[in-house]
Amino acid sequence: MINGAFGSGKTTVANRLIAEIPNCMLFDPEEVGYMLRNVIPENIKRKEERTNDFQDLE
Repeated sequence: MINGAFGSGKTTVANRLIAEIPNCMLFDPEEVGYMLRNVIPENIKRKEERTNDFQDLE
């Protein structure tokens, strides 16, 4: 897992590692978050989860 501030080069480092490590892949959890935001019905979300930010989903 690579973590850090916005714009610090995490994606660049990850792509360079992929080129060096056989049979690895880049997993972007934001893509899963965007999907969850779109597939979870509003009526089952808690009040505090009803935002446009998937990070608010518990």
